[in-house]
Amino acid sequence: MLHLRDYPIAKQLTWLNLLVTTVALLLSCSAFLVYDVMSSRNALVRNVSMLAQIIGSNTVSALLFDYPESAEDTLSALRASRNILYAGIYTPDGRPLAEYWRDGKGKTPRLPPTTVPQTESHFFARDEVAVLHPIVHEGKPIGAVYIRSDSQLLENRLKRYAQTIIAVLLLSLAAATFFAWRCQRAVSEPLVRLAETARVVSREKNYSLQAEASHGHDEVNVLIEAFNEMLRQIQRRDSDLRQAHDGLEMRVKDRTGELERAEGDLRALSRRLLYTQDEERRRIARELHEGAGQILAALSLKLSTIHARTAKLSRLPMREVEDCIAMVEKILGDLRTTAYLLHPPLLEEAGLDSAIRWFVEGFSERSKIPIQMDISASLGRLPREVEIAIFRILQESLTNIHRHSGSRDAIIEIARDAHEVSLEVKDHGRGMPQPGASAEPEVGLQGMQERARQLGGSLEIRSGSDGTSVIAVLPLGGEEAA
Repeated sequence: MLHLRDYPIAKQLTWLNLLVTTVALLLSCSAFLVYDVMSSRNALVRNVSMLAQIIGSNTVSALLFDYPESAEDTLSALRASRNILYAGIYTPDGRPLAEYWRDGKGKTPRLPPTTVPQTESHFFARDEVAVLHPIVHEGKPIGAVYIRSDSQLLENRLKRYAQTIIAVLLLSLAAATFFAWRCQRAVSEPLVRLAETARVVSREKNYSLQAEASHGHDEVNVLIEAFNEMLRQIQRRDSDLRQAHDGLEMRVKDRTGELERAEGDLRALSRRLLYTQDEERRRIARELHEGAGQILAALSLKLSTIHARTAKLSRLPMREVEDCIAMVEKILGDLRTTAYLLHPPLLEEAGLDSAIRWFVEGFSERSKIPIQMDISASLGRLPREVEIAIFRILQESLTNIHRHSGSRDAIIEIARDAHEVSLEVKDHGRGMPQPGASAEPEVGLQGMQERARQLGGSLEIRSGSDGTSVIAVLPLGGEEAA
């Protein structure tokens, strides 16, 4: 069920005006109706009372001389009044002396069992009014006149008056409806326009709109002006926010460009550093092999010659020479191992498979850690940058296993397909240390991640209480990371 507040304000104002008008008309008509009823009843009582007085004056002698025929003649004059139902002349003891019936003789009404009244009285029955008038002679009551009259005339008057009231009420309501409809527009139309403007602003977020102000200085106009001022303030704030947002976006864009350029420069620098590092390792390995290595080899030959020539000398000088030869051989072996680790020549000459097998065999021999290898038979030769990256990541992973994990073994798996090559190095050690616990592994991991990223690949590290896995995946195109 809809309440009044659920209707538009125009209908609310119209209904309220109609309600007020209807109540006012009903109260006014009711007051007039009550007044007319009271006036009509009083007029009817006066008319009947006047008849009773006339009849009482004309029947004094009939009562004094107990002459009913004279009283009946007097009552017969009431035939001219069609509203008189009954009239009777009563003696002081309540006995009817003469009677008149409009519709034929009926049952004689009984008066109250009292003495003849001193004053006139009247009362209303359902459809009648009765008047009891005393007949007085020389100051003494000698009888009474009792007249009963129907109220048909009163009812007819009331019906006509009710019809008139209904007609006036309907006409008044029609006029009130018309004027209420015309007058409410002065109040409702500005509010309707304001509501429509608010609806459009809420839907379109267009704060440049303005509600049309009414001509006047009433509360509605004050509300519209306040609403328009609020829209202007919101528009100014929205404009300021938009400008601030645009400025912030420009600054973010500039800052993003700077960061992208800095990141690009950093990547180029990192790529250059890795390239320089590899070239420096190649140079050092070559110099160690061709410089110090050759000198140590020549020294070993010289010592061997001295050893052969001093064979005839005492045993003590020979032993010293043999110790020198052994030390030179040990230094030469370590030098060659260091040179190979800096830049294994097998990596360029025989490929990644041979270089890894040589390196793992030497690492396992030096660290006493058995290593299980599973290298794809279709590995073959890879782009130079990819082979170097795989080898360096493997080298750093095995070094971390030996220095930090405490694992007793390790597993190496290398696979290749048409688009990428993957390397996984697993151990069963204590896992990775907490971040910041040791800077050396973090530096080594960063180097591995940078090598993978420079080639457009990925490096994933999985560590737990049961060991650590390093998984590197590199594309075979050799493209550098964007």
